[in-house]
Amino acid sequence: MKVVSFFSGCGGLDLGFENVGFNVVWANEYDQTICPTYLYNHPKVILSSKSICNITPKEIPECDGFIGGPPCQAWSEGGKGLGLKDERGRVFLEYIRLIKAKRPKFFLIENVPGILTEKHRISFERFILELESADYKISHKVLNAKNYGIPQDRERVFVIGIRNDMDITYEFPKGLSDRIITLKDAIGDIAIPPREYKDGIVLQDNKEIIPNHDVYIGPFDEKFMSRNRVRKWHEPSFTIQALAKNAPIHPQAPTMVYVNPNKRVFKKGYEHLYRRLSVRECARIQSFPDTFKFIYSNVKDGYKMVGNAVPPKLGFVMAQSIVKAFSQKTKNNHILIGYYKGQNHLNLILSKGIYYFPIIRLDNVCPSYLLLHNNGNRYLFTLKDKDVTKVSASFLKSLGFHPQRENYYIVNLDKEIFSENPIALNILKGCTPYLNSYSPVIVNF
Repeated sequence: MKVVSFFSGCGGLDLGFENVGFNVVWANEYDQTICPTYLYNHPKVILSSKSICNITPKEIPECDGFIGGPPCQAWSEGGKGLGLKDERGRVFLEYIRLIKAKRPKFFLIENVPGILTEKHRISFERFILELESADYKISHKVLNAKNYGIPQDRERVFVIGIRNDMDITYEFPKGLSDRIITLKDAIGDIAIPPREYKDGIVLQDNKEIIPNHDVYIGPFDEKFMSRNRVRKWHEPSFTIQALAKNAPIHPQAPTMVYVNPNKRVFKKGYEHLYRRLSVRECARIQSFPDTFKFIYSNVKDGYKMVGNAVPPKLGFVMAQSIVKAFSQKTKNNHILIGYYKGQNHLNLILSKGIYYFPIIRLDNVCPSYLLLHNNGNRYLFTLKDKDVTKVSASFLKSLGFHPQRENYYIVNLDKEIFSENPIALNILKGCTPYLNSYSPVIVNF
């Protein structure tokens, strides 16, 4: 399926979807410092760098799904938490605007759990209500990355919307039963010291043994020193954040020493071991492969790209769950039996390549064949590999049809199967009992 990506960042979520087999055809990222990294790693994707506020629906190519995580700063419990009073919070509404305009089959939204707190409850409920009113079935859940093969404690809320006419049920992926992936697993093989940077220009070339193995050496502020920032080799990492100064300390260092509830210090005699994780080490913990290159001239931009990304492996798991949901539709052995009103009606069906029928219960079935009948005449067609789609009467009238109701389903015709074909003979034999009815029906043959 084709997807478009919003708030794409460096493309961690996109990489996860691509690895499952989705085709990311278009992406949007407003931050100019990130665009070179996205383009380098996703060279076939059309990238728009406009503000989402200025994007019109017609600029977005036809697609099956929207994926993206609106900025989290407005909802984070670690920030000011201004919600919709923050310009970054209001772009959530722009994402909803485009979902409502394009009506993809599904969408994915990722954000911080802070959006579910009491402080932001009214805003979140508003978002859900708007999406439900656009004819989507909504599911949301907080997932921790460490439960999905990612060496990091990272909780994020995912919102999945499936258009109601898809008639499928979405289930969030279950956590893996395997052991938790540790820091040792993720970065234990990196023995080379990182290159140190503060405010200077980062030197990037093709001679790097480990790409992006750059570390920020700026001072540790009072807030950072208020908690232990060291996780051991046998543990998963703390959450990888977007600010360089907040990167966790490398597990080579001892646990920070407690002084009081708001102060920790480095253990005396071991101060030289307390360094931040490098950009590449953070990327490994986020599940990026070493082949994924981050392009930046300021080391802080490297941390920003990595920390803001959805871990590709978590994107992969979410993409798999969406594929699983859509695979609920059985397409192999079901046939739609429909009645046509006369030769003119049949000619119009054939010229437009579609057949419309009243809304009926589908029971998670998408037919592979269409059998049209009228007074003993029978025509059998294969259907294109598309889902049954809900359309309005006005749409059908624009094609020359004469519908009597407000809403219908349509299927897309592919090829006619002639009666001497063994498949046709088998289908026609099994469908004979249904050829006396004017009402559409889907049967298994």
